[in-house]
Parts: sequence; structure tokens; C-alpha cells
Amino acid sequence: MIFYTIVYVGFLLVWSFVRIGSFLSVKKNKEAAVFGTLIGVSSVVGSLLIFRVNLPSMVVPFKIIFEPIGTMLLMQ
Repeated sequence: MIFYTIVYVGFLLVWSFVRIGSFLSVKKNKEAAVFGTLIGVSSVVGSLLIFRVNLPSMVVPFKIIFEPIGTMLLMQ
């Protein structure tokens, strides 16, 4: 599994350097920052999934945020 993770992260690093370089060459700094952040988060999450770490579901935070809003809308 360590080999798979090294290959995965290595591929993402090479790809992200190429893409960020192309963004910066056409003066798209904000897009480069967003792309770098998304690739960074996806590399961490992907590495954890390769190691079969159980990650918490993202449904609960969205349910906590949007359930009261939906209840208020239905009460009107």
C-alpha cells in the first residue's frame, strides 16, 4: 500500500506542478490557488482511502446546517 500511495501522491504532485505552472503563466493566480488547495485536500483524502482509513461522512455537518433551514421553510 505504501507503493500505491507514493505513486498516487507523486502523480498528483507532477500533475499539479504542470497545471499550476500553466495557470500562473496566463496570470490566473486565484485559479492556481484554488486548484492547489483542491489537489492538496484530495491527495490527503486519497492517501487515507488507499490506506483504508475510515473517514467520517460529510452528510452529518450538512444535515446540521440545512435541516433547520428546511424546517423553517416548511413551517411558512
